[in-house]
Amino acid sequence: MTWPYYLKTRDKKSLEQFLRETIALCAPLSARLNHAQLSSPVEATGNYSYVCDRTHGSNYLLLGDAYTFIDPVFSSGVMLAMHSAFVGADTVDTCLRHPQRAAAALKKFDYTMRLGPKAFSWFIYRVTNPTMRNMFMQPRNIFRVKEALLSVLAGDVYGETPIRGPLLLFKGLYFATSALNFRRTLKAWRARKRNIRAVDETGAAMN
Repeated sequence: MTWPYYLKTRDKKSLEQFLRETIALCAPLSARLNHAQLSSPVEATGNYSYVCDRTHGSNYLLLGDAYTFIDPVFSSGVMLAMHSAFVGADTVDTCLRHPQRAAAALKKFDYTMRLGPKAFSWFIYRVTNPTMRNMFMQPRNIFRVKEALLSVLAGDVYGETPIRGPLLLFKGLYFATSALNFRRTLKAWRARKRNIRAVDETGAAMN
C-alpha cells in the first residue's frame, strides 16, 4: 500500500524504473528481492478487480480475495472474506465428516461465494455511470427502495431481510432510465468494457 500522492511522483519514469526505485526505499524488501528477476513486464492499472472462474477444486477452496477482488468502493472486502471463511470451514467439515454430502456442500459453497461479490459488483460496476450517479444524488424511497439499497451496502447480503422486491424495483428504474439516455449509457458501458480483460493461468492478458 502507498499514498496516491507518491504514485503521482513517477512523472516520465518507466513503470519498471519506478517500481525498482520504490522497492529500494525499503531496505528489508530490497534485500529479499536482491536476486529476484521480473517474470513479466511491469504493468499499472486503476480500479483493479478480478474474479476466478471457479471457487474450488481438488482439495482446495478459494476464500476471500483468493477467489475475487472487487474495487473497494463500499469497503465490503473484509466482510466477504470473513463470511467466506465461515462458509468454507463448514464446507470442509461436511466434506471430511460426511463425504457422501460433499458434492452438495461444495455446490452450496460455490453459490454463496458468488452471491456476495455479485450483489456488490452490480452497483460498483455502475457507480460511475451518469444514471447511477443521478439516482444516488436524488434518492427516493419509493416502495422502500432506499432502505433496501442501504441494507445491501451495509452488508446485509446473506440475511433474511425482505429486500429482494425493492432491489429489483431499483434495478428496473436504473435500466429504464438508462434506456432513456441510451447514448450516454452506451458510452459509459464501452469505457468499462475496455478496462475488463481475461487472463490465462500465467497472468498474461488474453485477447
